[in-house]
Amino acid sequence: MSELLGVMAASMQADMSRVNTVAHNIANSNTAGFKRMFTLGDGQAGSLVDQRQGALSRTGSDLDLAIEGNGFFTVADNGGSYVSRGGAMRLDSRGRLVLAQSGLPLSGDGGEIFLRPGVFRVDDGGQVFQGDDRVAQIKLTYPAKDARLEAAGNGLYRLQGALADPKDAGGAGRVRQGYLEMSNVNSTREMVELMEATRHFESVQKAVQGMDAVWDKALRTLGEF
Repeated sequence: MSELLGVMAASMQADMSRVNTVAHNIANSNTAGFKRMFTLGDGQAGSLVDQRQGALSRTGSDLDLAIEGNGFFTVADNGGSYVSRGGAMRLDSRGRLVLAQSGLPLSGDGGEIFLRPGVFRVDDGGQVFQGDDRVAQIKLTYPAKDARLEAAGNGLYRLQGALADPKDAGGAGRVRQGYLEMSNVNSTREMVELMEATRHFESVQKAVQGMDAVWDKALRTLGEF
């Protein structure tokens, strides 16, 4: 009996984790660069990131960048490095190109990217130009197929695992200036999954309550002898 209750309790915990993950997805369905999270299931802890491409939306702003295809933008701070698909940028007081949401500097192949006042251009290969001068090369990171991404907030992810050569990752991504990648969350699908998880939780809960009633009745009956 106790083992069965333990299995049911674990199932209810998994449903609660699934509900929390789906609610997080729905809350970020309009967040540029957000990647849908999903639980592993089968009694495994943690969640994974759905790395599929979101739709690209044209903004016309030179400070908006999107990746078409594979790869992630790379940013770094004193606590380590992160990757992101959120390409809304701004220039900070030092003239660094930083992510608008987190304020962390975008990494180039030579480190942080500094820009002079004025117009700049980014080509499909991630090269940054001001006038005729090539001033930086945006660094894209390609996780290996078995690597995991851990959400770190502000559209950032910690990479757990090895890196891959762009050719092994399905090809190099193209940087698109004047675009943002939208969330890859399908709100309708998430609502369906939310209802399924809630109903499953309720059904297991009723089963537990039924077993508790049977157990209580058995104890009362034994107490009469």
